[in-house]
Amino acid sequence: MNAIHIVLITILILTTIIVTLYIRKNNKLKFYKRRTEAAEKVIEEELDIRYELITSSKEVVKKNTKMELDFYKDLEKTKSANINTVEFEKQLTTALATLHLISNDYPKLKDKKDFKEIMRKLDESDTKLDAAKSFYNSNNNKLNTLLKQFPTNIIGKFNKYKISPNYEAKEIFNAIEEDIRF
Repeated sequence: MNAIHIVLITILILTTIIVTLYIRKNNKLKFYKRRTEAAEKVIEEELDIRYELITSSKEVVKKNTKMELDFYKDLEKTKSANINTVEFEKQLTTALATLHLISNDYPKLKDKKDFKEIMRKLDESDTKLDAAKSFYNSNNNKLNTLLKQFPTNIIGKFNKYKISPNYEAKEIFNAIEEDIRF
């Protein structure tokens, strides 16, 4: 074998190794990106469900409390304002906290079958939402870690992946609870 054949074989082997490495790392990035996108979709769906449940409680609350409930109007404005998911959740969490306060002030409301069912479904939705956020954060952390490591950082830049923040809705909820207490 002459030197040209050895150089060509070496180039072929190196190219094969680089292409294989690129494909494996890119597939790993895509895997975690798809999982975070799926979790985002579940979060958005659950927020829409929560919105529908909270707005469906309006008639039951109004009939049993005889109160003027402005938080429903605020919630409707928020939904039509086309805001981001975190802001939408913040508004829903505030509305839900208000709904809990009203139910504590009006014990008869807690006994209503319709209201109980809405609150049960809201609790169920809360569980699904927490699970989706946890799933999102877990996969997002893995994706962000890959985007910071060599050689996936180069592959990520080449494919225009960006580091994304985690979903911090629990901290938002805790801050809102603190605001309500005072």
